Amino acid sequence: MDGVFFTVLGIVMLGIILVLLYLLDKVNTLESRANDGGFGSSLFGSAAPAVDNGFDGLSGQSLWDAVGGMSASGALSLDELNSLRQRYQPVLHKHILGVIEDAAKDADNGVARPPPTTRTVTTLRAEVQSWLPSQYLKNIYMAVFQAAQDPDQIPQAAASLDQACSALYERVEIDLARPYSVMVFGDVLDEGEPDDDNGAQAAQTAQAALAAPDSAEPADGIAPTPDAPKGPQA
Repeated sequence: MDGVFFTVLGIVMLGIILVLLYLLDKVNTLESRANDGGFGSSLFGSAAPAVDNGFDGLSGQSLWDAVGGMSASGALSLDELNSLRQRYQPVLHKHILGVIEDAAKDADNGVARPPPTTRTVTTLRAEVQSWLPSQYLKNIYMAVFQAAQDPDQIPQAAASLDQACSALYERVEIDLARPYSVMVFGDVLDEGEPDDDNGAQAAQTAQAALAAPDSAEPADGIAPTPDAPKGPQA
């Protein structure tokens, strides 16, 4: 009697073990599908394709390195590099203008903040995560911040602004057709350093230029050469 009991018990235990092994195998299969995206595809159809940001998925510092000819994924041909730089120019332009706008607003509030190296830039295709070296961003930010607070610093600030922006464009070998000091300060640069008579007017003009810098995106990624310097109306 005991032998029959233990035989039946052994069969039952063996069946339980086989069921557990089967369930573990199913769990592992489902986890593998989930990690590979196959599980979601089987439930909800084909997975949505990744959004093309116009730069072959590159973003942040990897995009900056690629435009500068230092791509980690391999060397680009000259035609590919020129095409990439043409598409990247509006991103660089908008990133710089964003830093300028931040500096003007912070100057109005009287509080300076270190500009972040990463900024989300919206293009016609998608949003692009842009990255620029911190030392140039800091110089751009502080030049505009100081000029907004003290119009007497406009000539020096304009020189610092142009130097930093030119260095960024040179790093990625993109032509800068129009100095950023002209976009930001406009006619204030032609008025010279403000004195007792025109200081208040120059300050107001500078504040207006800083509050709304020229942010129009160049067509086809190429910065147009203006017929004449563009500045705020008096």
